[in-house]
Amino acid sequence: MSLFSPKSIAVIGVSADERKVGHLILRNLVTQGYAGKIYPVNPKGGEILGKKVFPSVSAIDGPVDLAVIVTPAATVNRLAEECGKKGILSLAVISSGFREAGGDGKAMEEELRRTVERYSMKLIGPNSLGIIRPGICMNASFANRLPPAGSVALLSQSGALGDAFIDRAEGIGLKLSLFLSIGNKVSMDESDFLELCGEDLETKVIGLYLEGIVDGPRFLTLAKRIGREKRIILLKGGVTEKGRQAASSHTGALAGTDAAIEAICAQAGIVRARSTRQFLDLLRTLSQQPPLLSSRIAVITNAGGPGVLAADAAEREGLSLPALTPGIEQALRSFLPPAASVRNPIDVLGDALADRYEQALKAAVNDPNIDGAIVILTPQVMTPAKEIAEMLVRIKHQHALFPFVSCFMGGEGVREAIAILHADGVTNFSCPESAMHILALLRPPERMEEKQNIFQRDERRAAKAAQLFEDAGLGLLNEERTEKLLELYGLPFPRSKVAATADEAVKIAEEIGFPVTAKVSSKEILHKTEIGGVVMHLTTAEEVRKAFDTIMRNARERAPQARVAGVLIQQCLPPGNEFIVGALKDETAGHLVMAGLGGVYTELFRDTSFRVAPVSAKEAYAMLAQLKSWQLLLGMRGKPPLAIDAFAEFVSVVSLLANECPQIREIDFNPVLVGEKSLTILDAKIVLGV
Repeated sequence: MSLFSPKSIAVIGVSADERKVGHLILRNLVTQGYAGKIYPVNPKGGEILGKKVFPSVSAIDGPVDLAVIVTPAATVNRLAEECGKKGILSLAVISSGFREAGGDGKAMEEELRRTVERYSMKLIGPNSLGIIRPGICMNASFANRLPPAGSVALLSQSGALGDAFIDRAEGIGLKLSLFLSIGNKVSMDESDFLELCGEDLETKVIGLYLEGIVDGPRFLTLAKRIGREKRIILLKGGVTEKGRQAASSHTGALAGTDAAIEAICAQAGIVRARSTRQFLDLLRTLSQQPPLLSSRIAVITNAGGPGVLAADAAEREGLSLPALTPGIEQALRSFLPPAASVRNPIDVLGDALADRYEQALKAAVNDPNIDGAIVILTPQVMTPAKEIAEMLVRIKHQHALFPFVSCFMGGEGVREAIAILHADGVTNFSCPESAMHILALLRPPERMEEKQNIFQRDERRAAKAAQLFEDAGLGLLNEERTEKLLELYGLPFPRSKVAATADEAVKIAEEIGFPVTAKVSSKEILHKTEIGGVVMHLTTAEEVRKAFDTIMRNARERAPQARVAGVLIQQCLPPGNEFIVGALKDETAGHLVMAGLGGVYTELFRDTSFRVAPVSAKEAYAMLAQLKSWQLLLGMRGKPPLAIDAFAEFVSVVSLLANECPQIREIDFNPVLVGEKSLTILDAKIVLGV
């Protein structure tokens, strides 16, 4: 691949000035071990760092796999054109001054995009730190150092943050197959680079720092496929923005800007890092350790307090500390001093030398009840930290399929030992809680079987739905069209009809059958209860007549600008367990589908789960199981379980409705009444918009 492993590189814009970026990049290539051909380019010619400088790209007397452009923005497109004519297939544009600078930058960026597309070139940048391939000692960037070679591909939307990661890599045992600064993503975005990393044989783990995703559905599809073979870790910047200001439903209010990223990660099995430290911890651990096949682990420690903290953390992370099997426990007990504990956590005592640690770790490795371990060390005066570190490295090489991490706590007393661990692939943490959290993430993600939805996309149905939206305008869809849409998708909804007069309301109530609920019917009134627009459980004609008059009066007084069509008379159902199901058009991912606790508790508890639509019933079931209110669905305090399978099917159909109808901006079914055998939508809002 000419982009990742070029055999020849042209650096366009080199300089004899040691302070210039072009000089730094050339120096990195010349002095850090790159064995391919290097072609410096500058119109002045001459020689820099012992290399002949060519006056132009066309003057280079050999083929070029990668061109690195470090010149003013206004010159870049002409040079890219020259590279295309030369037959160069890969470009890394370091130059800034494009879209991020405003002014003419956006136009120059669009011109660059057209140029690289015309010549079918791969492009990194512009406004990029560059690309590093440690395995071939290629540092085509202006980062100072070449990180250790390994199996982690690190893609960063921030060049400066990526530079900081590279600077820390060797000190924390992070070994890279690739570093790439994405830059402005003119012709290649994170999905393109993710796909290339998926094909790269040197890469086993992919780390992404992203501030935005250009094409959410494509990214999700690629991540699902690539994630089956390689773990993907995401650190996402820009997640604290306030919720959507234009949201007109509970669904919109609950979905803040981060919901799409959470949904993508959940569906693709991407591990989400919550901090830069956790991001680096995940990258180095997942690249160095085999999978944790179960939740059963051992904790080995020379101090009681850290062992207790580790046990607490294990419970929080869903890991268990089972007892050793009797034979192995007895053998270990006979080796350790009487005061030592062979219960899990295994306490080898404060005066432990390397031999006690070794016997305890071997016991865990050989025990069929144990699938992973954490080795904790506190630097007491008699503790040979360096020897214990060397022993752990030896055990790792002897038992490569057994995952374990270390936690050498302290400072100067363990510094040399930690360096040994990091150099040889034993991941060390400074505290038991961090070690336990990352160890838990070594468990492979659960993946949904790629079965087709029971409800397949139906173009005829989508066309019928589109007819219902004709001349409806933007905003809330009226009750009549909403009911027809729900009927088209087989979604259960109580019998209802809009009345224009009190007499008509009574007649409709008598046709439906008492009891009934009355609700204001207006496209401009989204939250009916807030203006006194809902009266429930009406059992007589007189109550219906009175409710009609009350609702119309409240609408006139409290929402005088709203156009009111009348009052909706709806079949009243017995009380039950109220949930919410909705959908929202997201600029990153397309439509998101949501399920959660509904009714009056919707915004109080914000117990929701999101996925990118459409989802299968099995995926929807996983959404429901993620809720805090899952126990309510399973049945609490002796009550039978609710209709969970029917609820999952319902969520799946709602996701398909959203996916088939691009005209829909928001769907809000709240509450959805879920019973033991069936469920019904009690209130439905469909909002049309772009």
